[in-house]
Amino acid sequence: MQVQVRGKGVVVTEALRDYADKRVNKLTKHFHSLHTAVVTQTIQGKMHRVEVQLEGDGVKVRCEDRGDDLYAAIDRVAGKLERQMQKYKDRSVKTSHHHYGNHGEVSSPRTAPVVIEGLEEEAAQTGRIVRHKRFGIKPLSPGDAVNEMELLSHSFFVFENSQSGDVNVLYRQEDGNYGILEPER
Repeated sequence: MQVQVRGKGVVVTEALRDYADKRVNKLTKHFHSLHTAVVTQTIQGKMHRVEVQLEGDGVKVRCEDRGDDLYAAIDRVAGKLERQMQKYKDRSVKTSHHHYGNHGEVSSPRTAPVVIEGLEEEAAQTGRIVRHKRFGIKPLSPGDAVNEMELLSHSFFVFENSQSGDVNVLYRQEDGNYGILEPER
Protein backbone atom coordinates (compact mmCIF):
# COMPACT_ATOMS: atom_id res chain seq x y z
CA MET A 1 0.00 0.00 0.00
CA GLN A 2 1.21 3.48 -0.81
CA VAL A 3 1.50 5.47 2.44
CA GLN A 4 2.00 9.22 2.43
CA VAL A 5 3.01 10.77 5.76
CA ARG A 6 2.56 14.53 6.13
CA GLY A 7 3.16 16.97 8.92
CA LYS A 8 1.43 20.25 9.69
CA GLY A 9 3.52 22.23 12.13
CA VAL A 10 5.63 19.17 12.88
CA VAL A 11 8.75 17.85 11.18
CA VAL A 12 8.19 14.29 10.01
CA THR A 13 11.37 12.41 10.84
CA GLU A 14 12.40 9.26 9.01
CA ALA A 15 11.75 7.23 12.19
CA LEU A 16 8.24 8.71 12.50
CA ARG A 17 7.55 8.09 8.80
CA ASP A 18 8.72 4.46 9.10
CA TYR A 19 6.65 3.88 12.24
CA ALA A 20 3.46 5.29 10.70
CA ASP A 21 4.07 3.34 7.48
CA LYS A 22 4.56 0.08 9.40
CA ARG A 23 1.44 0.54 11.56
CA VAL A 24 -0.81 1.53 8.65
CA ASN A 25 0.44 -1.25 6.37
CA LYS A 26 -0.56 -3.83 9.00
CA LEU A 27 -4.17 -2.89 8.25
CA THR A 28 -3.99 -4.51 4.80
CA LYS A 29 -4.45 -7.88 6.49
CA HIS A 30 -8.12 -6.90 6.96
CA PHE A 31 -8.67 -5.15 3.64
CA HIS A 32 -6.45 -6.48 0.90
CA SER A 33 -7.94 -3.95 -1.50
CA LEU A 34 -6.51 -0.91 0.33
CA HIS A 35 -4.15 0.93 -1.97
CA THR A 36 -3.61 4.42 -0.54
CA ALA A 37 -3.13 5.88 2.92
CA VAL A 38 -2.54 9.47 3.96
CA VAL A 39 -1.29 10.00 7.51
CA THR A 40 -1.43 13.63 8.64
CA GLN A 41 0.24 14.65 11.89
CA THR A 42 -0.55 18.01 13.43
CA ILE A 43 0.42 19.78 16.64
CA GLN A 44 -2.44 21.66 18.31
CA GLY A 45 -1.06 23.37 21.38
CA LYS A 46 0.62 20.62 23.38
CA MET A 47 -1.45 17.87 21.79
CA HIS A 48 -0.50 15.77 18.79
CA ARG A 49 -3.28 14.95 16.34
CA VAL A 50 -2.98 12.04 13.92
CA GLU A 51 -5.48 11.55 11.11
CA VAL A 52 -5.40 8.59 8.73
CA GLN A 53 -7.42 8.35 5.54
CA LEU A 54 -7.44 5.02 3.71
CA GLU A 55 -8.77 4.31 0.23
CA GLY A 56 -9.27 1.11 -1.66
CA ASP A 57 -11.67 -0.24 -4.27
CA GLY A 58 -14.37 2.35 -3.72
CA VAL A 59 -14.22 2.51 0.04
CA LYS A 60 -12.83 5.34 2.15
CA VAL A 61 -12.02 5.04 5.82
CA ARG A 62 -11.03 7.94 8.07
CA CYS A 63 -10.02 8.06 11.70
CA GLU A 64 -8.18 10.41 14.03
CA ASP A 65 -6.76 10.49 17.52
CA ARG A 66 -5.07 13.03 19.79
CA GLY A 67 -2.60 12.70 22.59
CA ASP A 68 0.55 14.08 24.13
CA ASP A 69 2.68 11.33 22.53
CA LEU A 70 2.73 11.10 18.75
CA TYR A 71 3.68 7.42 18.59
CA ALA A 72 0.91 6.48 21.03
CA ALA A 73 -1.60 8.49 18.96
CA ILE A 74 -0.51 6.55 15.85
CA ASP A 75 -1.03 3.27 17.73
CA ARG A 76 -4.49 4.32 18.93
CA VAL A 77 -5.63 5.50 15.50
CA ALA A 78 -4.38 2.23 13.95
CA GLY A 79 -6.38 0.30 16.55
CA LYS A 80 -9.50 2.36 15.84
CA LEU A 81 -9.11 1.79 12.10
CA GLU A 82 -8.71 -1.94 12.62
CA ARG A 83 -11.94 -2.05 14.66
CA GLN A 84 -13.80 0.09 12.10
CA MET A 85 -12.74 -2.13 9.22
CA GLN A 86 -13.65 -5.30 11.08
CA LYS A 87 -17.05 -3.83 11.93
CA TYR A 88 -17.54 -2.91 8.27
CA LYS A 89 -16.59 -6.40 7.11
CA ASP A 90 -18.95 -7.94 9.66
CA ARG A 91 -21.82 -5.69 8.52
CA SER A 92 -21.07 -6.40 4.85
CA VAL A 93 -21.25 -10.14 5.46
CA LYS A 94 -24.42 -9.73 7.53
CA THR A 95 -26.17 -7.62 4.89
CA SER A 96 -25.16 -9.99 2.10
CA HIS A 97 -26.82 -12.86 3.97
CA HIS A 98 -30.03 -10.86 4.44
CA HIS A 99 -30.11 -9.57 0.86
CA TYR A 100 -30.22 -5.90 1.80
CA GLY A 101 -28.70 -3.01 -0.07
CA ASN A 102 -25.83 -3.90 -2.34
CA HIS A 103 -25.47 -7.46 -1.00
CA GLY A 104 -22.30 -6.70 0.90
CA GLU A 105 -20.39 -5.52 -2.15
CA VAL A 106 -18.02 -2.60 -1.87
CA SER A 107 -19.04 0.47 -3.85
CA SER A 108 -17.29 1.14 -7.14
CA PRO A 109 -14.18 3.37 -7.19
CA ARG A 110 -15.64 5.98 -9.52
CA THR A 111 -18.48 6.70 -7.12
CA ALA A 112 -16.65 6.37 -3.82
CA PRO A 113 -18.38 8.53 -1.22
CA VAL A 114 -16.69 11.60 0.16
CA VAL A 115 -17.99 13.20 3.31
CA ILE A 116 -17.68 16.88 4.07
CA GLU A 117 -15.45 17.06 7.09
CA GLY A 118 -16.59 19.06 10.10
CA LEU A 119 -15.30 22.47 10.99
CA GLU A 120 -12.16 22.69 13.06
CA GLU A 121 -12.87 23.25 16.75
CA GLU A 122 -11.57 26.80 16.88
CA ALA A 123 -13.49 27.80 13.75
CA ALA A 124 -16.69 26.28 15.11
CA GLN A 125 -16.44 28.59 18.11
CA THR A 126 -16.31 31.68 15.90
CA GLY A 127 -18.94 30.41 13.48
CA ARG A 128 -16.92 30.98 10.30
CA ILE A 129 -17.06 28.68 7.29
CA VAL A 130 -13.47 27.54 6.92
CA ARG A 131 -13.84 24.78 4.37
CA HIS A 132 -15.84 24.24 1.23
CA LYS A 133 -15.72 20.82 -0.35
CA ARG A 134 -17.40 19.43 -3.46
CA PHE A 135 -18.09 15.73 -3.59
CA GLY A 136 -19.94 13.15 -5.61
CA ILE A 137 -22.92 11.32 -4.22
CA LYS A 138 -24.26 7.95 -5.21
CA PRO A 139 -27.43 5.97 -4.60
CA LEU A 140 -27.30 4.00 -1.36
CA SER A 141 -29.81 2.37 0.90
CA PRO A 142 -29.97 3.96 4.36
CA GLY A 143 -28.29 0.85 5.82
CA ASP A 144 -25.39 1.10 3.38
CA ALA A 145 -25.10 4.82 4.15
CA VAL A 146 -24.70 3.95 7.85
CA ASN A 147 -21.84 1.58 6.94
CA GLU A 148 -20.12 4.23 4.82
CA MET A 149 -20.52 6.88 7.54
CA GLU A 150 -19.07 4.56 10.19
CA LEU A 151 -16.05 3.84 8.00
CA LEU A 152 -15.36 7.56 7.80
CA SER A 153 -15.88 8.19 11.55
CA HIS A 154 -18.16 11.12 10.86
CA SER A 155 -21.30 12.18 12.63
CA PHE A 156 -23.18 12.82 9.37
CA PHE A 157 -23.20 11.58 5.78
CA VAL A 158 -24.78 12.97 2.60
CA PHE A 159 -26.12 10.41 0.10
CA GLU A 160 -28.76 9.80 -2.55
CA ASN A 161 -31.45 7.56 -1.09
CA SER A 162 -31.76 4.66 -3.54
CA GLN A 163 -35.37 4.12 -2.46
CA SER A 164 -36.64 7.68 -3.00
CA GLY A 165 -34.01 9.22 -5.29
CA ASP A 166 -33.74 12.22 -2.94
CA VAL A 167 -30.58 13.59 -1.39
CA ASN A 168 -30.62 12.70 2.32
CA VAL A 169 -28.43 13.49 5.30
CA LEU A 170 -27.77 10.66 7.72
CA TYR A 171 -26.67 11.73 11.20
CA ARG A 172 -25.75 10.10 14.49
CA GLN A 173 -27.96 11.08 17.42
CA GLU A 174 -26.66 11.58 20.95
CA ASP A 175 -28.21 8.27 22.05
CA GLY A 176 -26.16 6.38 19.43
CA ASN A 177 -29.04 5.82 17.03
CA TYR A 178 -29.30 7.39 13.58
CA GLY A 179 -31.59 9.93 11.99
CA ILE A 180 -32.21 10.84 8.36
CA LEU A 181 -33.03 14.30 7.05
CA GLU A 182 -34.93 14.22 3.78
CA PRO A 183 -36.54 16.98 1.73
CA GLU A 184 -40.26 17.54 1.95
CA ARG A 185 -42.09 17.49 -1.37
